[in-house]
Amino acid sequence: MKVYLRLLFALISLGVLSLCLIVVHYIWNNQIEPERQLQIQVNEIKKLPKVKIDHGSHLYEEAVSLIQTGALLGGIEKLHELIKYYPESKYFDESNRIIGEVNSDHLLSRDSGEGKKEYTVKRGDALRLIAQKHETTVGYILHVNGRMGSKLQPGDQLIVCPLRFSILINLKAKTIVLRNSEDKLFKSYELVGSRLPKACPSSFDSLVKGLIVGDGTRFVEIGSTEYVNAAKEIRCERRGIPIRSLTGIEDKDKYATGFFVSHDDIEELALLVRSGSPIHVRK
Repeated sequence: MKVYLRLLFALISLGVLSLCLIVVHYIWNNQIEPERQLQIQVNEIKKLPKVKIDHGSHLYEEAVSLIQTGALLGGIEKLHELIKYYPESKYFDESNRIIGEVNSDHLLSRDSGEGKKEYTVKRGDALRLIAQKHETTVGYILHVNGRMGSKLQPGDQLIVCPLRFSILINLKAKTIVLRNSEDKLFKSYELVGSRLPKACPSSFDSLVKGLIVGDGTRFVEIGSTEYVNAAKEIRCERRGIPIRSLTGIEDKDKYATGFFVSHDDIEELALLVRSGSPIHVRK
């Protein structure tokens, strides 16, 4: 009888052991091993080189296609979307450049466009008064109308356009950016150098005080034959920080303070920036 009991106990033990092995095998094949294989695959995927997706590329392609087919305004709007939503795109700088070139070419031409209108000169008018009345600059009026000198005759037709720009100077990005009244990018200019006076904060707000034409020893009248080649600087209400180009004379440039741009850029800025325009300097 004892032999049978031992045999029965052995069979039961063997059965339990077999059941345990079956359970272990099931758990291994259906839970542990799949998770292990999945982790191996995840680790392999992590080792693969990351592919950076440029989400702005489709907007750039659409913009170029629109511009090439003559839909200039539609193309520019697409570029504005790109620089607003995808500043990390490889097309960001090129989009900035295209927007700026198109905007400045259009504004500085005689072609009709948004904001531009014809003004008929009346007796007693003067260029400065006309510029103030229409929120523009004397330089802009002379340039767009292809005039030299400030003499006017009653009945003369002048193209005028309001210039409502704010100026953002980004010291880190090394840019001077004009933004329009809708706070959209008009054009970005390269800041080739800057030097702030002692005790001047690196971030501040100010206003444009006016345009100075001349080398400091004598002033040149806007519209005179000397105007084109004369030195120009845009002064703001905070002293010692004008926007101007470098003179190329080491002794003068070494200690000069302000924000420095190329000669071509200061010529264009001198036409577009008027007294009272806000200036925002950021580090």
